[in-house]
Amino acid sequence: MIPGSAHRLDIPVVHYDTGVLIVGGGAAGTMAAFQCAEAGVPVIQVTKGRATSGATTVARGGFAAAVGKDDSPELHLKDILKYGGELMDPALARVWVYDIVEVVRDLESWGADFIRGADGALDLKMFPSHSRPRAVHHYDTTGNMLTKVLSKKLRADARIDKHSITAIVDLIKRDDRVVGAWGVDYQNGALVIYRSQQTIVCTGGGSGLFYVNDNPPQVTGDGYVLGFRAGVPLLGIEMIDFQAMCCSPRELFGFAPHPTGFINTGAVFRNQEGEEFLKRYFPETAEASTRSEVILAMAQEIHAGRATPTGGIFMDATKVPLDAIQKMIPYVYKTCLHKGIDITKIPLEVAPGSHTWLGGLKIDVDGKTSVDGLFAAGETAGGIHGGNRIGGSALSSSLVFGRRAGRRSAALVKEARVELPELTDQAIALADRDWLAGLLRREDGPLQSDVRTACRMLAHQKLGPIRDETRLQEALAEYERIERQDVPRMRLDEGARTSDKVRGYELESALSVRNLALLGRIVATAALRRTESRGAHFRLDYPETNDRLWRVVTRLQSGAEGKIEFHKDPVT
Repeated sequence: MIPGSAHRLDIPVVHYDTGVLIVGGGAAGTMAAFQCAEAGVPVIQVTKGRATSGATTVARGGFAAAVGKDDSPELHLKDILKYGGELMDPALARVWVYDIVEVVRDLESWGADFIRGADGALDLKMFPSHSRPRAVHHYDTTGNMLTKVLSKKLRADARIDKHSITAIVDLIKRDDRVVGAWGVDYQNGALVIYRSQQTIVCTGGGSGLFYVNDNPPQVTGDGYVLGFRAGVPLLGIEMIDFQAMCCSPRELFGFAPHPTGFINTGAVFRNQEGEEFLKRYFPETAEASTRSEVILAMAQEIHAGRATPTGGIFMDATKVPLDAIQKMIPYVYKTCLHKGIDITKIPLEVAPGSHTWLGGLKIDVDGKTSVDGLFAAGETAGGIHGGNRIGGSALSSSLVFGRRAGRRSAALVKEARVELPELTDQAIALADRDWLAGLLRREDGPLQSDVRTACRMLAHQKLGPIRDETRLQEALAEYERIERQDVPRMRLDEGARTSDKVRGYELESALSVRNLALLGRIVATAALRRTESRGAHFRLDYPETNDRLWRVVTRLQSGAEGKIEFHKDPVT
């Protein structure tokens, strides 16, 4: 497959020119694409899967928007600032709560079927930490419904050039400006080089770093790593939003059963001894506590030895009326029944798994980063959320900042077209060409699938909701070893030599392994340096919140020779 020189690949290189390049196929990327199309700007949307895809579907219960008669964006903002774990940029939160109201109207005009009551008004759910019911929803299939709406509109829009089954490997910079990106079209077996006036990265979070997560397998933190290598600071990357996911029975392993919906029906969490333990941690709020509080209490019960035999906690809805379950969580109820589990008779066993990420690339209110030519949106962007995220916020903010990034990037293209350099095949760095060539032809060394599993298990064991110095140091050292020893020597499965389909799958997975290893090192660095407990970050060795030293946002930047520079910025 690879003849002669180590730098030469027997793979065609295809070049594209566009006004805006969007990397990501979820809600943020698709909203950005719509804005570019409406502005009349050439746009290419590149996705590892099919657009619209990504983690949009995991937002089952709804998303927050102050559209109720007794509600307002200012009240929504007040709740976010009060319960969002600080560490956020209030300017980002402010534009978000106002813009999402308009986005809801847009979505309905495109066919979004949000549930309405008999009076015709939107049926708004009450989520924990919100002072008003404000979650617009389609029962517990909101994300699926929105994905279908966005996908239908996207397919019908011929102005958007859609490049599916393509993985972006790195951004291309010239004179401190992002001028495009390169990657692999692993469906057609080609390398691709994109030249773009503006680029938006919105590849979702990094939940794929964890063995237990509820995201699609393509969500591997690519945007964090792409932006970080390009010179964009990462803010608050140690703050990860863990959610209760099934660890038993085996048929439901990794399934995220929408705990907020369970709680709203009247379900309770019990430890192995049958105790409703949240009342011990939070006497006034119990199950209605913030998500991070519930998850940390679960993790502490597990750590204290009061877990179920499979290492989880019981989420018990056996005393909840069937009609309440069928109204609030019908999809979850039917899914469990399909697997032979009746949640009205058997409690689910759940444990913390990675759901969404709270930190990300530093942006302004329009999603622009500090590197010219580069935007970020959706879960890839940072500063929008703090050390916690109140319910209904992830999809809500992704819709808003995807739209804002698309609108502003398109405006910049129209206002002042930049003269970009020609990008030849040599735009792909020799080191990257060497690595890719070796990966395709190597017959020994660790399998990429084994290295990927090692990265994910390491995060699961060392970077979960409960941390300490020893485990974080071990994680950091091991990720450094994986980057230094395993990633350069990885090989593909034997099936990649005879099957184009297997080769495509193996190559896509191997490309993400390199990102996972660096992302693990970044998270371990930030978590190790924050010597306190705050929001979604809990240290056994530093269990208290230390406002004097740590009421700050961590900022990590790429330094010389692959080093990670650590900084602290005061909370705005």
